[in-house]
Amino acid sequence: MKRIGAPSTGPARRARGLGRAAFGPLLALLSACALPPPLPEGPALQAALQGLWCNSEDGGRSCWAHDRFTPDGRLRMCGRAPDSRQAFDGLGEVEMAGRRMCYRVLRAEGAFWLPPGARYCTEIVELGPRHHRYRDLDGGGVFTLHRLPDSAPDCPTP
Repeated sequence: MKRIGAPSTGPARRARGLGRAAFGPLLALLSACALPPPLPEGPALQAALQGLWCNSEDGGRSCWAHDRFTPDGRLRMCGRAPDSRQAFDGLGEVEMAGRRMCYRVLRAEGAFWLPPGARYCTEIVELGPRHHRYRDLDGGGVFTLHRLPDSAPDCPTP
């Protein structure tokens, strides 16, 4: 006796059998494509961060500050704080451990928020070709920086 709604032959039966065989690899491929690439750690992450980054409140269209990671392991930060518009300029020495980035302040001028000798640590939570996100380990806030071309103007000469 034939059950209603469950054809034993015909296109529906063949499609069900084909679906399992044909769509399994396709679903696996789509799942793999949906996952972001693994985040580098340590020296590889430090190398990936090299270049110029923009601190922005409008998705990178304008920058209130610039961060430049250099190949010698330094970080230069300059700009004008959005709440006070006071200029600041700082230089730090970067240390990486896994996804944790810490810098020790070497020089602080103007309204820079840390004195020389202070340390500030973050956890890099995302890194893409055009942005990176980090978590402030003191307050827990998550911030996004936008990559700029190395040729873009950034900090004036101190």
